[in-house]
Amino acid sequence: MNSRDDFASKSRSVGLIMITALSVVFVLNMFFGDERPRLGLTGTDLAVTVATLIAFACFGFGTYLAPSRRQVAVALYLLAVAATLWLTVLAPDRPGELMLFVIAGAAAARLPLRHSAVVMTALVLGFAATVLSRTDDLGQLWSLVGVLGMYAGITAARNRRRTQHIEQQNLVLAERARIAREIHDILAHSLSAQLVHLEGARLLANAGRTDEAVDRIERARELARGGLTETRRALDTLRGETLKVDEALRELADEHREATSGTCTVTVTGEPRDLAAEAGLALVRTAQEALTNVRKHANGADVTIELRYRDDDCELEVVDTGGRGVALAETGSGYGLVGMRERAELIGGTLRAGPRDGGFAVELRVPSSGKEVGAR
Repeated sequence: MNSRDDFASKSRSVGLIMITALSVVFVLNMFFGDERPRLGLTGTDLAVTVATLIAFACFGFGTYLAPSRRQVAVALYLLAVAATLWLTVLAPDRPGELMLFVIAGAAAARLPLRHSAVVMTALVLGFAATVLSRTDDLGQLWSLVGVLGMYAGITAARNRRRTQHIEQQNLVLAERARIAREIHDILAHSLSAQLVHLEGARLLANAGRTDEAVDRIERARELARGGLTETRRALDTLRGETLKVDEALRELADEHREATSGTCTVTVTGEPRDLAAEAGLALVRTAQEALTNVRKHANGADVTIELRYRDDDCELEVVDTGGRGVALAETGSGYGLVGMRERAELIGGTLRAGPRDGGFAVELRVPSSGKEVGAR
């Protein structure tokens, strides 16, 4: 349990203890002492007993029904308020307003804000009217300050717990989306290309072109091997392990040179350093997608990959010279430029892509320390 969850749990426990203690003090003060009336079975004492029973019964049932039947709970809390105000009239020398603290705390803890606000409005106005109708001493109204303070404190604690719960849900959903994106990228990039090569091998084998079929199978095997490498790399990143971006880019360049007739060079400038796992993976995935697009749309083009380490960010640039050969029958990850841009935005980076000098250029900039990078 983290510190914020522990704090929320302690807040709930303290609130429950306070409400229970106030209830006990209220009952004891209504029963003991020489002042009359008090809890009893005759005359005004009986009226005090009935009002007390009504207040506690409505309070108890309202608290029990609050999670499932909010409107009924509001009505019961209002009846409890009315019974408590009746008590303050019947026994003005008794601390009947203690029950108002109990009702306010329970309403804040058990009801949504819009419902508990109805109860609190009735409580404040009712108590103020009751006090003003029987005395000119406004000092008793100071009790409302304590009631409102208790209500505000419990409401704030409840809203804090709700916000924490929403944040935790968002973190879980973000992690699921992250894992799904990695699986999609790996499978689509690797398996779809393998399928193309294996289908080509089948057709070549049927045509008796065995050597070419074997070559296709060899390519499929290399793609499978690369897919396993990518899977391990993604799993390492998901575990939070540091990704060696320089090495990964050189491996991608080697794979690209083996698959095409064009050249592919990698240049690293600046002082290499460890990047956040998500930032490193974004750089590698963007380079991978850019090279896949080169093979699809500009087969045979020469490619330069430049990785620049700077003080506050890191920039990747992948530039090709335009196609010279026949495009390979190979599909990319399915995310394309949209996926690359989404990946960049998720970590506060920026991506630019477009034609350049007869070829195509992709530029990705990611923050070194997780802070947002302004648009270029």
